[in-house]
Amino acid sequence: MDDEQLNQLALDAQHTPPGSPARQVALTQLINGLINSGRLSYPPGPGLSPDRYQDYRSEALQNLFYYICQSIDKYDSERAPVMRWVNVLLERRFFKDVSYRRISSQRNIIIEPLEERLLSPSEWNLIFGEDQPFLSDLVRQCFEDDPDGVFRECCLVTYPQVNFQILVLRRLDGYQWQEISEEFSVKVSTLSTFYQTCLRNLSPYIESTIRDTNP
Repeated sequence: MDDEQLNQLALDAQHTPPGSPARQVALTQLINGLINSGRLSYPPGPGLSPDRYQDYRSEALQNLFYYICQSIDKYDSERAPVMRWVNVLLERRFFKDVSYRRISSQRNIIIEPLEERLLSPSEWNLIFGEDQPFLSDLVRQCFEDDPDGVFRECCLVTYPQVNFQILVLRRLDGYQWQEISEEFSVKVSTLSTFYQTCLRNLSPYIESTIRDTNP
């Protein structure tokens, strides 16, 4: 679905009574449209293994969809397309919330309720400003541009056709490790280890490049 279709579903839901069958139908169509759009964000998860990252993202998506169903009336169609609203919530709230809760549960730390940490008016102004790009957009741009050729040069020794840039972009596009493994005929463990090693070694360069892109 394109933005216009998704926005219309969100408006359809808003224009029906809360708890009504009509709203439930519109929300179901909206959630399915978001899932099938292929445009849900993949928030950066440095330091997480691929399996743990997918676990965190799945939980974040579940929480996000529940929030949408409960709070669709908070969406302001005049401020941003629904896809952008959803990805902001996923990237800057719900994914982080899962991480905070997992860490806090391990350390017995009490954190503030989720509802108190949802987007404030000032955050809407900051995030939805025309000149404010997504962090995920900056990350993708960094790897796609690769101005110094650093990411393309980092290749698997025995599989020179597999470089760090390709792996990152595949992951950002939502490919699973098994799919990438089958594409290049390389073991998942080999790809994952290489990916994590490059990510760890190049983190300072990546952060510096992103800062230069969005000073």
